[in-house]
Amino acid sequence: MNRTASKIAVCIALIAFALLAFFPVAQEASDPARYTEYTASLDEKTETVLKLMAASTVTSAGISAIPGDTATPIAEKLADFSEYFLLILCVLYAEKYLLTLIPLGVFRTMLPLTCLTFIAGRIWNPRFMDRQGVKLLLMSLALLAVIPLSIRTSDLIYDTYRESIDTTIASAEQLSDETSELAAAEDTNMLRSILNRLSETKDSITEKASAVMNRFVESLAVMIVTSCVIPILVLLFFVWIIKQLTGVDVRELAPRAPVRPRGGRRREEEETQQRSSI
Repeated sequence: MNRTASKIAVCIALIAFALLAFFPVAQEASDPARYTEYTASLDEKTETVLKLMAASTVTSAGISAIPGDTATPIAEKLADFSEYFLLILCVLYAEKYLLTLIPLGVFRTMLPLTCLTFIAGRIWNPRFMDRQGVKLLLMSLALLAVIPLSIRTSDLIYDTYRESIDTTIASAEQLSDETSELAAAEDTNMLRSILNRLSETKDSITEKASAVMNRFVESLAVMIVTSCVIPILVLLFFVWIIKQLTGVDVRELAPRAPVRPRGGRRREEEETQQRSSI
């Protein structure tokens, strides 16, 4: 009798925990106000990416205005950077939304399912069901930690290269001003002294454009690592942790194509021939 009463008490406690997680805790955990520090970090990176995108576009247009075709390849390459920055921007917005969506899904799906698994263990096959419940609980904790930990890790790298990225934006703005002045001098043809030094000025600006492009490459690499690579590595790390703790390989959860037994196709052809002969 005492054993039955203890099982009932545990089941009631698990049901109460599941309801608590589904209603008030899920609503509180998905509140954007709880993640202001993380959203501020993502907003700062988003603003930086937008500045880099605008700077690369404006610089590309300015370099295209330089007389001659010497700097045209540089201008085309800078124009291509906008596509990469747009991809990084999409990843940053996805991380921002996942900050609230993942806790909502965990507290309204994963944790109630974990409680139901433990309740089923009190009724049937406790060892197996408890093991499954522990696996679900560990997966829930890993999902809750993956986005905040990836943001924290990427901030460490981003803070190291923040000054370099600001220098890239400033250099791009300075180069845009110089190319606009050069284009104005070429169009107006007002000062003969400027025209006499035009080839030297073009060569100097071309060298500066090449240096700015190298800075953009470095900034693009930093933003790809901090915004795309780090979250993927953190996710893979948690997948490895889950596999080590629970023995569950997340890749095995993916659907697989049915394996046809050896000789099955030949047997089907023989049956088809027998039907056709009849």
